[in-house]
Amino acid sequence: MSKRVAEKVKRRPRRYAESINEQLDYDTNGAEVYYQMPQSSVEGVPSVNEIIDGIVETCRMILRESPVVLGKINKNNVWTLKWLIDTIFPRMYSAKPYDKAHLLGDYGRIAYCTGVPVGAVICKIDEKDNLYIFVIGTLPQFRRCGIGSVLLNYVIKLGEIIKKNITLHVRVDNRSAKRFYQRNGFIETEFVNEFYFREPRGAHHLVKYISTSGGMMVVDGDGEQPGTSAQSNPITLCEVTKENVQKLKMLMQTLFPGMFTTANFEDAHTMGNFGRIACKNDKPVGFIVCRFMNGMLYISLIGILPEYRRHGVGSALLQHAVNYATTVKKDIQLHVQVGNTIAQEFYQKHGFIETERIETYYNNPPRAAFLYTKKICM
Repeated sequence: MSKRVAEKVKRRPRRYAESINEQLDYDTNGAEVYYQMPQSSVEGVPSVNEIIDGIVETCRMILRESPVVLGKINKNNVWTLKWLIDTIFPRMYSAKPYDKAHLLGDYGRIAYCTGVPVGAVICKIDEKDNLYIFVIGTLPQFRRCGIGSVLLNYVIKLGEIIKKNITLHVRVDNRSAKRFYQRNGFIETEFVNEFYFREPRGAHHLVKYISTSGGMMVVDGDGEQPGTSAQSNPITLCEVTKENVQKLKMLMQTLFPGMFTTANFEDAHTMGNFGRIACKNDKPVGFIVCRFMNGMLYISLIGILPEYRRHGVGSALLQHAVNYATTVKKDIQLHVQVGNTIAQEFYQKHGFIETERIETYYNNPPRAAFLYTKKICM
C-alpha cells in the first residue's frame, strides 16, 4: 500500500460491527470495512445464507454423482485411517493403536471420493458371532452425499457373504443416525444405559438380521394346516419390498377391514425378516408381521384369504416365524381370541401352549384372549 493511500485510510472513520450478523470484508485499498449482510431475500435477491446453502447443495449434488471408491487398509494408508477417525470422532479413539489396522482385510475400508479420503468403516466378529460395526463415519463436509450408504451397503453385503447378522450401537442423542440405520433395515433390540464413557452414555443397540436363505422361500406340503393334504402348487414366501408392499396393504385391508384404513405403509419394506407375503401362482394369499416385544418375537398379525385356508399357507407363514425365532434365539408369543378354537388347535399343533388368559384383551366389544407361547430357548 502506498503512503498516500495509507494516509487516506488512516483518516477514514472506522465503523464497528453492531451485531453478530455483521461480517468483516476488505475494500480494494485494504481498509477494513464492515457491512450488514442481508439475512432474507429482498425483491427477489437471495440472501447470503441462501447463496451459501445453494453452493453447499450444488457441491453435494456433484459429490453424489462422483464415484465412491472403497480401498483396503494397508500399511501405506493406515495413518489416513487414523486421521479420518480422529477427525470424525474427536477424543473418542485418540488412544487406540493402529499398528495392526492393516490386518483388517475385508473388515475395514476407507472411502475415497474424487481421490480424497472422506470416510471409513471398521467391523469385527463379536462374542455373539455377529458382524459388529465398530466404527463407521464420514467427514462432516461430505455427509448427505450418499457416502455413508456406500459404506453401510458394503458391510451388509459382507454380512450376507459370511452369513452373519449385523449389529452396532448408536449414541442416544444421535437421532439422525438411528433413523438412517432404521431406513436400512436395522431394528432396535435393547437400550444400554452405560455404554459410552462420556455423556450422554446411553446407546441404542441395533441389529440387521441377515437371511441365510435369501429374500424368498418356497414351501412344499410339509406343514399343511389340520385336515389338508400336500398341495401341488408350492407356497412362496416373499420378503416385503417397495415393489410388492401394495400386496401387503391389500391383504391387510381385505382380511382386517376397517383396521388399517389410515395405516402408513411407506416403511413396510424395511421389516426384513419381521414380515413375509405368502403367494400361490404369484397371487398374494396371506401374510405375517412380527416384532420384538418383552424380549420375545411377537406375532402381531397373521392372516390368510378365506379360500386359501387349510391349504398349508398358515403353517408356512408360522414356520418362517419359528425359523426366525430360532436364528435370533427368542421365544415366540401371540394372542388368540378365546372363542377361536380352530386357531387354538392350529397353534397347539405347532408347539404353542397357553400361558395366560386376558379377559379384556380385545375392544369393540371387549373380548378375552389367550396368550400362547412357543419356547425356543430351552
